[in-house]
Amino acid sequence: MLVESELSRHTEASFSRALFLQRATERSLEIISEATRHLPDALIATKPEIAWGEVRGIGNRLRHEYWRVDSGLIWSIVMDDLPALKTAIEDLLRGIEE
Repeated sequence: MLVESELSRHTEASFSRALFLQRATERSLEIISEATRHLPDALIATKPEIAWGEVRGIGNRLRHEYWRVDSGLIWSIVMDDLPALKTAIEDLLRGIEE
């Protein structure tokens, strides 16, 4: 995933100083959030370990409550939450293809 790849070359401190990278990462999270809104509820119910409401909601926060978003939050989402989400989505896609 491009977001993970780009951020792997940074520390949280360097990310906090890279405003353009922050905005690009935020935009990527918005896209991911919006894409999950189009997944059927029955499908995402098969992955209850993912906080789908939060995944779907972060896009709204990034778009409409941007003043409440800081680089630490974005860093945490990418480092702590995105890998599990990526795995869950890959599993869902494999299930659809089979």
